[in-house]
Amino acid sequence: MRILHLADTHLGYSAYRKVTEQGVNQREMDVYDAFTQCIDYAIKTKPDLVLHAGDLFDSVRPPNRAITVAVQQILRLSKEKIPFVVISGNHETPKLKETGNIFTIFEHLDQVYPIHNNQYETILLKQKEETVCIHAIPQCQNPDEFDSNLKKISVDKDADYNVLLAHGAVTGIKEFKMNEFNELFIPLKNLSQDFDYIALGHYHMYTKLQGNAFYAGSTEHLSFTEADSQKGWLEIELGKKLKHRFIPLQTRSMIDAPSLDCSSLRIEQIIQKVKEIIHGIEPKDKIIRLRLENIPAHIQRGID
Repeated sequence: MRILHLADTHLGYSAYRKVTEQGVNQREMDVYDAFTQCIDYAIKTKPDLVLHAGDLFDSVRPPNRAITVAVQQILRLSKEKIPFVVISGNHETPKLKETGNIFTIFEHLDQVYPIHNNQYETILLKQKEETVCIHAIPQCQNPDEFDSNLKKISVDKDADYNVLLAHGAVTGIKEFKMNEFNELFIPLKNLSQDFDYIALGHYHMYTKLQGNAFYAGSTEHLSFTEADSQKGWLEIELGKKLKHRFIPLQTRSMIDAPSLDCSSLRIEQIIQKVKEIIHGIEPKDKIIRLRLENIPAHIQRGID
């Protein structure tokens, strides 16, 4: 059985002032493009199942454009009869249950399984004479509720494969937290070897935690802490032995340039050095951060 695992697409995210010719934030469009690349690959390769491990959207109330992109792309999977299971993450889950969840817009789509009701759910699918049980835990309202749902997990011994789908920061190995609001933590003990595969979301860097557990990472760079990381998603083959392959996406380069010490420089010298550094990077179509250190206030005010 072949599964595609992605996470943290953050549709609706935008940053910086650069806009396209149509007047849309460039980074917002970059995020849409990365998600579309994932769907293109799925349509081309026809996996048995696509899993999204949370934070499909960047916010509880995503812009109309983000909703449109999500529906259009997920409909492509639906029309190809490719099952798509998606859990809500901390970014799109409202603080109050009465607010309602954006995932309700997917509930009428064929072959689409949105999990967002703050509780553990299982989905049993049959593909090519094999059955797979998806154990899905979406974002919950608080840590106690999340822990309670983790304790309810029970492997289906009648299924050929059992897959855990969860969104959170695994604790017990190293720090996998994102320091975000409403961040939930998954104890290491819950990454059971009883699962054939564990598909995780929340941590934005592709990471192998153990033989059967992976973070796919985000599909685009969302902060400079991710500047050096390759973005993509995972192709998983379940059988007698689990096989995995990281599929890189074509994304815009993000470069965190070395800082410039301005303590002994005049304003024209600073501007000249900034130009030299940027031209040395070959800046076309890249996102670059250059920090000016120890710059006197009166000089900073005079910089264009």
